[in-house]
Amino acid sequence: MRVFHICTIANKLDMYKNMKESFIKAGFTEDKCRYSLFDNSKTNIYEPYSVLKIIQSDTIEPYIILCHQDILINQGDGFEKLLNIIKELEAKKSNWAILGNAGMNYNYELVYKIAEPHNLKLWDGEYPQSVHYLDENFLVINNSANFSGSNGLSGFHVYGTDFCLNAILQGYSCYVIDFFLTHLSAGNRDQSFWNIKSKFQTIWNNKFDFCYVTVNGMVVFLSKHNWLHFIFTKYKMKLFLLSFSLGRRLMSYQIANHKIYQDNS
Repeated sequence: MRVFHICTIANKLDMYKNMKESFIKAGFTEDKCRYSLFDNSKTNIYEPYSVLKIIQSDTIEPYIILCHQDILINQGDGFEKLLNIIKELEAKKSNWAILGNAGMNYNYELVYKIAEPHNLKLWDGEYPQSVHYLDENFLVINNSANFSGSNGLSGFHVYGTDFCLNAILQGYSCYVIDFFLTHLSAGNRDQSFWNIKSKFQTIWNNKFDFCYVTVNGMVVFLSKHNWLHFIFTKYKMKLFLLSFSLGRRLMSYQIANHKIYQDNS
């Protein structure tokens, strides 16, 4: 039985070929994994929000890997390690939905286990680390988890946060794990990013009273109360509150009527 369904949206097929070869060399062989290429080499037919729905409806494997075309599994970690990480989480009865290699925890600390162009310092804390946001370069999705992307969002940005928040709403957890790989790109905040970010905030504002969340490495304020935006989107106020939050949770916050994290101060 195949264990992983490895899915990639690619517009550079030579880059995808190198990515797939690195997976296979790391033990993700085709007898253990199914590979699906969503080919955008001629035109942008596919984007992650709609692709997630396609994958979830088409996958019989227990786990999905949704990853960028510009990653390489070349840092010594491979199939067996990833499977062992999952087994350890499930042995602890962790109700997990998504795993990744970079994100932000509930103390608003960036958690990284990735080689990338900025050479960011690797996280020196414990793994797995519970997070509310995951970078989109490498997402491992539990196929039994009942979550989806938000209606009204599409495109190639912000889905790491959107998927995580929707999973958390359904009672699942998301983690950065100790799985090391190479990401060849540092990301791109083009105009489409700012457009999707604005739509994301419009959708998610209505589900929070007060919260800061991370969107592609940027901390943004969400609230259904417009007057709070005037105060808490100010740079100095945000900096003060996030600095204050280190070592304690900034705020217990709610999605709809579901408390998803409790203040531990």
